[in-house]
Amino acid sequence: MSRKILVLVLSLFIVHSISGQERSISGRIILDSKHGGEIIIQLYRLKTSGSRVYPLSKADIYGAAKPLMVKRIPDEGEFYFDGLDSGYYSIVAFQDSDQNGKVSFDPPEPFGWFFSGEGYRFSPIDLTKSDRKDLKIYLRVPTHFDKRDRIIDHGALRWIKGLPVLQLWGGPSERGFAHGYLVARQIIDFFEYYILEDSWQSSERYQNIFVPFLENQFNYPREFLEECKAVIRGMKASGVDMKVEFLNRDFCLTDLLAINCYIERRAAFLGTPASSCTQFAFWGDLTSGGELKGGLVAARNMDGECDVRKVTVSHFLLFAVDPSLSGKKRWISAMWPGFVGTISGINEDGIYSMENAGGTGPGPVPDGIVPCSFIQKFVLENSDKRATPETVLGMMKKYICSTGGITAAGSIILWAMPYTGQENPAFVFEGSRTGYAVRLPDDVRPKDRFNIMASNHHRVLGYDPDHPDYSLGRRISFSSRWRYEVGKQTLEAWSRENKILDIEDAKRLLQSVAHGTTEYSVIFSANQMRILVAVDDLKPDLWDAPYMKWVELGFDELFAR
Repeated sequence: MSRKILVLVLSLFIVHSISGQERSISGRIILDSKHGGEIIIQLYRLKTSGSRVYPLSKADIYGAAKPLMVKRIPDEGEFYFDGLDSGYYSIVAFQDSDQNGKVSFDPPEPFGWFFSGEGYRFSPIDLTKSDRKDLKIYLRVPTHFDKRDRIIDHGALRWIKGLPVLQLWGGPSERGFAHGYLVARQIIDFFEYYILEDSWQSSERYQNIFVPFLENQFNYPREFLEECKAVIRGMKASGVDMKVEFLNRDFCLTDLLAINCYIERRAAFLGTPASSCTQFAFWGDLTSGGELKGGLVAARNMDGECDVRKVTVSHFLLFAVDPSLSGKKRWISAMWPGFVGTISGINEDGIYSMENAGGTGPGPVPDGIVPCSFIQKFVLENSDKRATPETVLGMMKKYICSTGGITAAGSIILWAMPYTGQENPAFVFEGSRTGYAVRLPDDVRPKDRFNIMASNHHRVLGYDPDHPDYSLGRRISFSSRWRYEVGKQTLEAWSRENKILDIEDAKRLLQSVAHGTTEYSVIFSANQMRILVAVDDLKPDLWDAPYMKWVELGFDELFAR
């Protein structure tokens, strides 16, 4: 090395040292339960652009980003990183119980990250001005379902073909108590790790915005509240610890309502963007001549409920509900613990009702909201094979809110039923906080009277074909438009080629519109009353449910005691 270069290097080193740019981070790892194994602490350097700091994504945590440094400590306790440049960082840590060097969710390992204040996201650690000391990182772990069947009065938690099924029968109070008793811990898990940590991302925002909204803006039907209150009684009777640590109080009725009304958070603001689910149905001429014999198939990807701990995967639950009252239909639901209603349900007469998030548009926060999950449950319990767009809409109209909408969250619901030659065996309800409409198969492309599809933007209500980038006055997300375009073009090509569609084509459609956020997928052969379910795996990677193993079940099979 030449003398000039050596002098330059030494000068830069001295300037760096004098300027105090070398930083450190120290803190403590806290375990909520001990599973054995050393603690692995990963430090990430965050990218910046001007004043913007790019936080870690879930994909980064799963391996898309490489940690800058990794430390290991034998148990909970102190940690320290030094020699760091000025900038922004994040820390993720886990207890490596299986000793494979990476976080595992099956079985779950204690896992956490640094978050600031009351926010639960992966908060940046600012080292631009000084060191950071006394950081606390909590490693927490959910509780998966018991692998043994459990049975009490009016309820059973069973495993059928590898899937957990919660069977409930009796009146609202009887079903609710059994529900709460059998899956109490998992209800609290879903609330803590999805509602609080992933959806609201802040206990303060949840308490200050959603709790008053739930307590003041809703008109809860009597039977719905009766069942919810019974769920709480069942949870307490189970002996589970009801404490919600970051709320510093016990889980209560309002928190259970937050689970059942989680999609209504879109109505708690003046206007919020939509999410990312996709649905299809095809029937008649498109399925004649094949295994479906002209019958109807409806299919959905459930996208977006993707917490980083994969609780919406590990706690996926099939409900088999028998109201045990004269005239009430049995129904099944693909949801999570704590749901008294459903946004993904099918009844014993083959009526299919599943919801996509839609835009609500700007407008006032409504009063008198009835949860969409209850409305869909109500229609499923009271509809038979004679259902039409008019009869379904007539039932839904009972629950109009103060601003004129039925589903104040801006729901897009695909309704479908067995095809027996009727004109419209499938149709889409489009709702906003201020209105609603029914979309029939011939109303928009794909132009074929034997299919229909939906993503996350309205195609009739508040939609202007001359301005296809907008719906209800808001720009449509790129995701919603491309998923609709892919599905539309595929269905239209199949129609032109006179392709006979079957279950494998439904799987292909769902795979073609998936983009790493699908926690579960459902295919329903309505005329045959067969349900196929695919749930994402528990690997630390993105959510690819329609590419996973499909499990086929008969409707009545889910009710077998």
